[in-house]
Amino acid sequence: MHPVDATAEPADARRYPAPLSARRALSIAGLLGVAPDGTVLDLGPGPAGLLLDAVALNACRGLGLVRCEAAAVAARAAAQREGLGERIAFQVGTAPQLAPPRRVDAVLGVGGFARPSRMLEDAAARCLGWLRVGGLFVYGEPFLRRAPAPVYREWLGARGHGLPTPGVSAGAVVAAGFELALTAVLSESEWDTHESAAYRATLRLAAQSDNDRDAAALRERAERRY
Repeated sequence: MHPVDATAEPADARRYPAPLSARRALSIAGLLGVAPDGTVLDLGPGPAGLLLDAVALNACRGLGLVRCEAAAVAARAAAQREGLGERIAFQVGTAPQLAPPRRVDAVLGVGGFARPSRMLEDAAARCLGWLRVGGLFVYGEPFLRRAPAPVYREWLGARGHGLPTPGVSAGAVVAAGFELALTAVLSESEWDTHESAAYRATLRLAAQSDNDRDAAALRERAERRY
């Protein structure tokens, strides 16, 4: 993956952490294999769609950790709309503050978690302590497939600092005590779908702007990124 400009698409327009597709999210949720009396813990930065899918497909319970009360309100409303309000709870806080009442069956950390690798190893070790024996930790983050060209590195700017290369994060998770079961990389078609949607969303923002200079800057950013 590579970094995503969150301003290109309103957060409330997304169901999953960008650029995760619905097909990819549903495949992850289906692989968890959580029993009906089990629990899925979501530590991702949002949105809550992946947790909603996991609870619905596995007929289990869920706990989502969110960063602020506004995010908790939005997540609870989404759960109620999908008939999952009684099976999912959302708590405001950070992972180090969390103390699950019992061991969980799966931990989701998709959409950015902890870098560099030493920090990720510590965070993964914390998750290992929350999981029952045989539980699953699902981790997903941006990374660089190859060394970027100078013009791309310039475009990434601060977002590109500290991005890992392939294998670094998997190594940190294994070092924390996990056994690697599966790795996956988003396909070119998934990226194309995401980037096309981000491009169109930015152009819509430009068309809605009352300021010609702002509109021109948005269009230039969309063209340069795409």
